[in-house]
Amino acid sequence: MKKIILLLFVLPSILLTSCGDFKEVTFIGIENIKINKVSQQGIDIDVTAKIKNPNNTAFTIYRSDLDASFSGMNVGKASITKNVKIKANSEQGYTFNIKSDFTKLSAGELPNLFSLAMSKSIKVGLKGNLKVGKLFVKKSYPVDMVKSVPLNLGGL
Repeated sequence: MKKIILLLFVLPSILLTSCGDFKEVTFIGIENIKINKVSQQGIDIDVTAKIKNPNNTAFTIYRSDLDASFSGMNVGKASITKNVKIKANSEQGYTFNIKSDFTKLSAGELPNLFSLAMSKSIKVGLKGNLKVGKLFVKKSYPVDMVKSVPLNLGGL
């Protein structure tokens, strides 16, 4: 029994220290936004973001909830609905399905939101903690970003 307990503490320590220096993962930019559905209840979009991982280790971005804003207007929580695996030593686009809930918006704010959707670009703000990790090791990283994103609403 003591050997099993010792193994449970020693094995994770070896795994964590063998990772070496972890280089910073870089968010390069948003490549594409596909709007799947917009309603008074919320929005369902697929966002393709280019991410550079210079590390020899892949990791996963887990389902996370972030506070979202569009051009300074608070639009509630934005949820990453599926885990996304980021490959080791890669620089490529990864698609995140994001759903936002508009139920907390007042009726007066909805027309402003729909008028933003008709503009050529929108400032998207995300704030909160992004959950990332590999196997049993998980961490939360703070996110506080505002990016101007071009909108291509040809499908609407």
